[in-house]
This record gives sequence, C-alpha cells and structure tokens, in this order.
Amino acid sequence: MSNVRPIRILYMEDDPGLARLVQKRLGRIGHDVDIAPDGQQGVARVVSSAPYDLLLLDQNMPVYSGLQVIRILDNQYALPATIMLTGSGSEETAVEAMKLGARDYVVKDANGGFLDLLPAAIDRVLEKQRLIDERRRAEEALVESEARFRAVAETAVDAIVSVDSEGRITFWNAGAADMFGYDKEAAHGKPFGHLVTADEDPDKPVENPFRFSGQQYAVRGVHAVGIRSDDSTLPLDVSLTSWATPSGTFYTAIIRDVTERTAYEEKLAHMAHHDALTGAFNRHYLAEILDREVARAKRYTHPIGFLMIDANRFKQINDEHGHDVGDTVLCAIVDVISGSIRAVDIVVRYGGDEFLVILPETDGQIVVTKQRILENLAKRTDLERLVGFPVTLSIGCAHWTPDAPQPIEQVVDLADKRMYDAKRQHLSS
Repeated sequence: MSNVRPIRILYMEDDPGLARLVQKRLGRIGHDVDIAPDGQQGVARVVSSAPYDLLLLDQNMPVYSGLQVIRILDNQYALPATIMLTGSGSEETAVEAMKLGARDYVVKDANGGFLDLLPAAIDRVLEKQRLIDERRRAEEALVESEARFRAVAETAVDAIVSVDSEGRITFWNAGAADMFGYDKEAAHGKPFGHLVTADEDPDKPVENPFRFSGQQYAVRGVHAVGIRSDDSTLPLDVSLTSWATPSGTFYTAIIRDVTERTAYEEKLAHMAHHDALTGAFNRHYLAEILDREVARAKRYTHPIGFLMIDANRFKQINDEHGHDVGDTVLCAIVDVISGSIRAVDIVVRYGGDEFLVILPETDGQIVVTKQRILENLAKRTDLERLVGFPVTLSIGCAHWTPDAPQPIEQVVDLADKRMYDAKRQHLSS
C-alpha cells in the first residue's frame, strides 16, 4: 500500500452536474475533491476545514465570484494554490486572477475538453507550489539559523567575526567589540587583515592563512596577533571556516584572546629553564645553551670564555645565619655578576653556591670580566654587615675555540678545576 497522501482539492462550482463530473474525473487519478456550490461556502470550507492543497474556482458563482474569493482569502487568510476556471472569451478575468495570486487558469469549453487539460494544469501548479514551499522553508530555516547564530554569537566571550570574499567585516559580535575596542559600526567594512595578522616567526616565515579569495577552506588554532583600536597588540588563537551562500562565499572566525595562556606558558618555560631562587639559568638548560653557543661560535669562528664561580665560606654563612640569609647572599651574587657582564653573556646556577658564566666572543676579556665581578662584589658592604665578614668569590677561567681539539665540556671542567685551585688558595691565605 502506498503511504502517499491524496491531493486535497476544493472545487467551487455552482453547476452540480459539472462539479460531480470534475470530482469523478479527478478522483480516478487519486485526487480527493470536495465541492462548494458558491463562493461564500467555499471560503467557509477553506477557513474551517483541514488545509487544501489546491483550489479550483469558477468565476461566475452566487454570493462571491471567483475573483472575490481570491481577494478575501489573500487579504484575510492564506490563499492556497489556485486555478481559475473561466468561460471562453473571459481571458481578461483569468489575467486578473493571476495578478491577484492564482497560479494558473483553464478555459472551460462547451465540449468538456478542459477536463483533459485540468490534470496537467494541476500537476504544474502543485509542482510550482512545492518549489515555492521549499524555498520558503529554506528561507525560514536560514532566518532561524541566523537568529540562532546571532543569539549564540552575541553572548560569546570570544570574538566572532564574519567577513566577505574581499576580507571585509560583515558581522562583529560584542566579544569582538570588547577585545578590539571597535563598536559594530566602526568595525563594519574594515579589512580583517588590519585587525588580525599572522604571528610570523621572522626566522620561520609562513604563508598568511587569512586570505579571502572566495574559495572554501578552513584553518584551526592559528596563532595570530590582534591590533586594538589604540594600536596595542594582543596574542590570539584564531579558527576560521568558510560558508557558501547564493550571494557568495563568506568566512567566520572565532578569535580567542590568549594573553593569560601565553603568559602562563611563558612562565612555565621560564621555570623550566631558570633557577627559582636566583633567576639565573638552571643546569638542566646548560646542555642546550652549550649546543647553541657552540654552533654559533663555529659559524662565526669566535671563541667562548667561561668563568666558574664559587662563594667562599658559604657553608659558614648558612650554619651561622640560616638558609634565608644564605639565599639572600646567593641572589646578591647573581645580581653582582649580571651587573658586571654584557647582555649577551649567560649566567647559569651550576650547583648550590656555584655559578657558570658563559661569555660568547671573548678570549682575553675573561680576566677583565673576572676582576670586574670581584671589584663590584667588594662594594657590597651590605653583605658584610649582614654576615659579619666580607663576601668573596673564587673564580676559575677558561676559554674554548672552534678549532680546539678538546670538547667544550672539558673546557668547562677546566674552569671548574681552576675555580677549586683558587678556592684552595683562598683557604690557605
């Protein structure tokens, strides 16, 4: 058995014989036809009964004519798909009916030939109505979808921005206004690239992913830089996708401010590479530092100097004054070292009270740097007042050249050995 619902048709006709003839003919092809003997009863049937798929209207009927029925239903209710049946020579009435909303018309002839034309006309009108209904539903769905999108977008904390195929902004939510400092009116029509640019590493240039050419594509989790209305910048995470419409391809970006996340990641990276107490690089990071500096020294053929530094009588400081005072002394030593070297030089906390200073592009200058550190520490009379005696250092020096036969680790060990030699001399004195 077929589950297809028969087409429901209301035929308004004041000629009972003709009405029954049309009802019988259309019933043979599966249509369900009701009859109304005049326009007034026909309007009442349309209003009060289940919806009809199609109206067949005779023009000349008691009470309401066919044109009046169309006007009443179109003005006060919803006019179903309608076919006007007119007599020969009444083409003007048919044209008027079409202007008022009828989908088609059929001329009734005395020989009944219109009965053969009627099924094809019904099929045409129903197909046209189906297409109209589909388009209406699609438009309603689009409106509903857009309303839902706007409702979600306007409440989102993230910036949600839509642009056209030329890259100009067409939609700008409240999150975008808060993030960039432009209201909707100011942002509308602005080029997306003026507000969001790819976060390119100058050493590793990448193709800008935010180009709009009308082609469909999507990118996700792109690191970018946002430019606010006051020209300040902020780190962003951008995901972008395209969507096609009859009027062209558009793009929607979800933009997240990752300032806090970036700061947290930088903090974690700093913690991984730096000593928590003194702020100097930690020993875990030393191997990476040495690999990097050796590669650079070989590329430019320059030497690297090393200073291995140890705090004299540091155990005595901890034993007599406690670890808090010892920590203060260590931080002061790093402060003195950092203030005595160049910005390119590197300080590493090598052990408990030992520090390694790496001096790229230096050779004979390491002795000068060593003396500067000792002189600057001697000026820290606050440390002498803190522990009751001058805080001094033992320093061992060594340098490495790219053509040296020994590996750089042996040179570091040599600086360490010379530091212990200096420490023994300090103890003996």
